[in-house]
This record gives sequence, structure tokens and C-alpha cells, in this order.
Amino acid sequence: MAFFFKGTCCFKGENPYLGILALADILVVTGDSVSMCTEASATAKPVYIYAPSGFLVAKHARFQADLFAGGYARPLTDRFEIWEHPPLNPSEEIATEIRRRMQANKR
Repeated sequence: MAFFFKGTCCFKGENPYLGILALADILVVTGDSVSMCTEASATAKPVYIYAPSGFLVAKHARFQADLFAGGYARPLTDRFEIWEHPPLNPSEEIATEIRRRMQANKR
């Protein structure tokens, strides 16, 4: 079953976004939202990003290129495939880097 959420302007009730992330088999997100691309990539589900030519600013295009290169997402095409990727979770890497920098400042 396909579900298309048009946003909170036309929806009465709680935002179903977290439920969609949890229950969807495939996620399609728009490339103009780094948050949405990141949150979808934090699942292990197939993530397809809709970003037609001229749709993105340069920093969003670079971010998407990194997601594609890391295997977290793919560009939206006419074909859907079921595939898996490790969940994107940079928090441990960030915490390690913060600890490293804090230790370096103690010296």
C-alpha cells in the first residue's frame, strides 16, 4: 500500500512521520531537506531521494552525493528495489571526535 503525506497543513491529528519511518518498506524523500534525508538514512530501509535538476543548492547536492557514495540512499528513478544499508548514525563518530579534541586541549 502506498501512502503519500502532504504535510501538516492538510492533516488533522498527529504527524505520522515517525510511524512512516518505522513501518515503510521503502522511503522516498525530497532532496531539499537534509534532515529528512538524514532521518530516512538512519533506517536500514531503501531510501530514494527526489531531486530533479536545478532543485538543489550546492551544499544539498554535495550531501546527497555523500549519501549515494556511502550506499545510504539512491536517486529516485522509475524503478524501486528492495536493498539494505547500515543505518546512518554519525553520533558515535562525532562523540569520538569531541573526546579527541577535548583531550588535545588538556595538553
